[in-house]
Amino acid sequence: MKKSTVLLLLAIVLLIVPGFVFAGGAAEKPAAAPVAKGPIIIGSNSAPRTLNPLYFPSRQDSIVTNLIFDNFVQPDKEGRIVGGLAESFSVAADGVTYTFNLAKNVVWHDGEKFDGDDVVATLNMLAHPDYAGGVDRVNQIVGVEEFKANPTSTISGVSLSADKMTVTIKIKKPSATFLPGLYFQILPEHHIKNINLAELEKAAFNTNPVGTGPFKFKEWKVGNSITVEKNSAYWQGEPKVDSIIVKFGELVALTTQLQSGEIDMLEVEEEGYNTFKNNKNFNIYTYPMLSVDYVGFLTGPGRAADTRDDRPVFNKNIRQALAYATNKEALVNGAYGVMGYAHDSIFPKNSLGDSPNDNPYTFNLAKAKAMIEAEGYVMNNTTKFYEKNGKSLRIEMYYAESSAPQAAIFKEQWKAAGVDLNLKLVDFGALIGVLLRKSDANGKLANEVGYDQTTAATDSNFDTYLLGFAQESDPQEYAQYFVDDPFWNFYHYDNANVRTWFAEQEVTTDQAKRSAILHQISEQITEDLPWFTYAGKNETIIAGKNIGGLNPDTRGYTLDTHLWFLQ
Repeated sequence: MKKSTVLLLLAIVLLIVPGFVFAGGAAEKPAAAPVAKGPIIIGSNSAPRTLNPLYFPSRQDSIVTNLIFDNFVQPDKEGRIVGGLAESFSVAADGVTYTFNLAKNVVWHDGEKFDGDDVVATLNMLAHPDYAGGVDRVNQIVGVEEFKANPTSTISGVSLSADKMTVTIKIKKPSATFLPGLYFQILPEHHIKNINLAELEKAAFNTNPVGTGPFKFKEWKVGNSITVEKNSAYWQGEPKVDSIIVKFGELVALTTQLQSGEIDMLEVEEEGYNTFKNNKNFNIYTYPMLSVDYVGFLTGPGRAADTRDDRPVFNKNIRQALAYATNKEALVNGAYGVMGYAHDSIFPKNSLGDSPNDNPYTFNLAKAKAMIEAEGYVMNNTTKFYEKNGKSLRIEMYYAESSAPQAAIFKEQWKAAGVDLNLKLVDFGALIGVLLRKSDANGKLANEVGYDQTTAATDSNFDTYLLGFAQESDPQEYAQYFVDDPFWNFYHYDNANVRTWFAEQEVTTDQAKRSAILHQISEQITEDLPWFTYAGKNETIIAGKNIGGLNPDTRGYTLDTHLWFLQ
């Protein structure tokens, strides 16, 4: 949630399950040879904000930028980092020297030749002190601090071969996160040099991009559509359709257009899935996203006066009782349908950190009640809520409108366990404000007289809240939420083992060993429950059966578009 507009979910360490296909009607005959040249029209209920993949890139932006640009490296369907514009790479025995061999015969859409100057210019852009575009992947490189202080120099840890087709990068220490962090798209040096990075949001490149990808930008009709046309000289093979159009509109209208054949492909939600699931003219592609939905708990007192009183949620046994009182399957069926699935780990499904040994907290109402009673609570037969020392077992849950169905189900399910759940609906910005509330070392809040900003840290005041988290690049992103971070650990969570394990996995480049450490983290946090993960989300794409070569997965559905065809 910290960086919600960053590049599409990098996945080196993810053992991603390939998208699986539901097809209505009888079994298909073998695909005929491609006959039509397009366009293929994609429906989208949200227009991109920018077509510069290095300016606060979002998921909606990437639907188009994946057509225009190529990644430096990228994960395959199994989550292993493989080549992109760096067609091969190696890591020296010292664990800090990376050598990238660039793909040959790659040409920018404006005819300029691609080489290592473009890679270096892109890295320099990301390291530049004026750059504020949300893609922070270069700080591990040797010499970045010196470059930030003097950006007219070079990054000493980056070098080129004489023919500019080999890039060598040296990082400060062995790191499991550096390589997946290079999963971003490369920009042309001859355009970067004309961008004023201090005013990146105004750059003409943002709306008129030049890439090396399978399709060239042609036209952006604001509020209507974006058209790209094939790059006949594409280095991975000429695309099989002449053009792709991404058309914007309301989801209901786009669904109608998909039914009528006005568009060819659409990402849908539950209602759309139900509309097409028995239609023999369409294929349905459903696959897990790299995200989880969870209940966040305040696990202990903070510094401000209003966080110091003892709360039921400070007790791990009460948190666990609430987990056992949750019927995940019923919750998912009621709030998500086919768009979700019950989940246990803080890490996304099938990721490197998703341990098979997490406690699943299988629904057990009797056990939940027994655990509550073991903490001294007695059922009030009139209110049907547990009480202790004359106080009802009352818990306050913050949530935003997008989580309203889940909140209502939690209220009913926990009520059955004798828990009085008080729902607090706030807008998303207000929810983030609740979580990121600050106090100083003396417990004074940011709006109080005498507040000392130099000792400020997050000091949240909540019992529980509902949110989701999308892994953007690597499990290391989770560290800031569960270690002693002054701003992002707003659960007041403290576990020395978890801190140690996060530090160990960050420098463990052997992925099997790293996975074992991440499993320990997942299992411990599932035990302690600063997060109670209850669901993961699926993504569903509907496409006409005339679309061939489409094989979407967790990385997105507009990768490998040079393989798409119409039949």
